[in-house]
Amino acid sequence: MKPSSLSEQIMFTTTRLECQDGSSGTGFFYNFIIGDKVVPVLITNKHVVNNNPDEIMTFQLHLSKEDDSSEPSLESHTVTYQTKWIFHTKHDLCFTFVNPLFEEVKKRTGRNVFYAPLMEDLIYSPEQLKDLSALEAVVMVGYPNGLWDQLHNYPLFRRGYTAAHPAYDFNRNGIGVVDMACFPGSSGSPILILDETGYLEKKTKTFQLHGRVIFLGVLFEGPQKLEFGEVINVDVKMQQKTISVAKAMINLGYYIKSYELNEFKEIIRQML
Repeated sequence: MKPSSLSEQIMFTTTRLECQDGSSGTGFFYNFIIGDKVVPVLITNKHVVNNNPDEIMTFQLHLSKEDDSSEPSLESHTVTYQTKWIFHTKHDLCFTFVNPLFEEVKKRTGRNVFYAPLMEDLIYSPEQLKDLSALEAVVMVGYPNGLWDQLHNYPLFRRGYTAAHPAYDFNRNGIGVVDMACFPGSSGSPILILDETGYLEKKTKTFQLHGRVIFLGVLFEGPQKLEFGEVINVDVKMQQKTISVAKAMINLGYYIKSYELNEFKEIIRQML
């Protein structure tokens, strides 16, 4: 499928990440523009890579067509590879340079990796976020509970709403909150305002007939509640069995605001 709509392009923005211990999460491609250089990276949470800057990860990557690197093929490639993860100083974020990974895939398959990165112009500054409403429809793209379309290597979309105004921090600096079903495996997922057919402009109260994509932030955790079952003693072959306490999600997720990625840009600038 050649992506043509905004949502189809975003299907190729993320990749499923899996650690050697079997835990999984979401990573997404992002391009930094530094001077006249384009620097492609992969971003996820520190905890997705087990807080280990040298963690070996398994990547699920799309391959481009043999005769056209600008279009995805129906094939994907799974590669286990060790990269260097560079950590954010304040937030649960990290990134790795993807060119070495892409070169390894090219060496093994003879094909380029096909991906659709998020770009810096999709990020709103703290001042620009005030132009948004308190209640905005949002989407999240990733791999909840490690699930994905294994046949086509496609991620899953989740829909929800901002649960607090995007312009204002939620209890902690640089943090926002969404009303959405968020599960382990979704960590590292990008959260976006995705209006493909138009949107209502807040200031003028007029409907804009063009689409828009705003990169709000990166999911990293969600509040949970404890479910207490009634304790019942059951005799099973002379053993006593009780009902255990379980944790349940309450359909809220906390995200790190996208402008916090600017720290990575400064790190890369110094490295270059």
